[in-house]
Amino acid sequence: SPAVAASAGPSLGQRWGGPRDHARVRAGAMAEASAAAALAKKLEALEQSLQKQEEQHASELKSCRDELSDLHKLVLDLESQASRLEVVGRGGPDQFVRRVEWTISEFSQKEQALSKGESIWSPKFRAAGLDGLQLEFFPKGREKTTFEGFCSLFMWCPSGTKIRYQLWVGNFLRAPDEDEYTDRIGHGHSNFCPASTEVNRDTDSICVGVDLLEVQSVEEISSSGLRLISKSLESMVSKEVEVIRNGQVTRAVWKIRKISEMLKQLPRGASMWSPLFTAAGIREILLEFYPNGSTNTTKDGYCAFYIRCPEGVSMVVTLFVGKSKKGPIKTTFDSLTGKGLPDYCSVQDEINMDDDSLELGIELKNQPSSTLSMES
Repeated sequence: SPAVAASAGPSLGQRWGGPRDHARVRAGAMAEASAAAALAKKLEALEQSLQKQEEQHASELKSCRDELSDLHKLVLDLESQASRLEVVGRGGPDQFVRRVEWTISEFSQKEQALSKGESIWSPKFRAAGLDGLQLEFFPKGREKTTFEGFCSLFMWCPSGTKIRYQLWVGNFLRAPDEDEYTDRIGHGHSNFCPASTEVNRDTDSICVGVDLLEVQSVEEISSSGLRLISKSLESMVSKEVEVIRNGQVTRAVWKIRKISEMLKQLPRGASMWSPLFTAAGIREILLEFYPNGSTNTTKDGYCAFYIRCPEGVSMVVTLFVGKSKKGPIKTTFDSLTGKGLPDYCSVQDEINMDDDSLELGIELKNQPSSTLSMES
């Protein structure tokens, strides 16, 4: 019979491969590992790039928000400036405007149209250096008005205003009021006066108003921390009057309380300043005191004491700290430099132990120039 040939399968070497096959496998594995490592590196780089982009985006977003905030503040400032353009009295010498009269015409018709608690507003006006003042008049009174037939009158001022004023309706005056405006709010009287008696029947009108007696205003300049303080004309005039009133004053005493605490807190070279004052016809005198001595003091425990005056002032002055006196000394102030002594006295010897205070000051005589010099 014919021989049947057996089917021969692959040999062991053919099934598992030889050395060359193993080398190819290892090379492929290494290539895959290298590719994976490269991919991981690229992924890490992409993640780092994405993180940087996110940080940059956050920074740009913050910058945009800051710019938006600045623009918002600018818009508010522009709106405030625009509202000021509508204020009556701009462009004039408003510092000297101290009386405001507001005549409400066709009063009977307006009064009839209003109920109790409803008001009429004056135009905004500028006076005594203040912007945006406004009067609010209630012909039939406010909700809080308790007297039948009484009207109400209020004045509105900018925040930061301290003012003494007197409101009036027709010929009826109220006693002067003094108020401080810490916010946009009105101050006045709910029970002001009977409105009917103050109406001018011939012209069918009523005149209300305010006399501004004394004004002080404080304006905050955005977020810079700067405050502008405006004082009334009367307060400025009073400073000149003070020169005359204190013309005969020849001794000024400055009492420093809790002097022991000052000695502990103020190192050598640190000074204290008195308020500006007027004496013997000399304005803006200032005392400068160094409890622990100035940088020029050479003796331990000694204080330094100086006086400053406007340039050109001549005087005969005696300085005193406690019971220790130095002078009289004739001197002329030819600059803003103070006149005094760096080694004045031992400060501990002059302290009043009863109330822990120290009194110091000056005794002086003004020495006016005998010659009037003029140039042209």
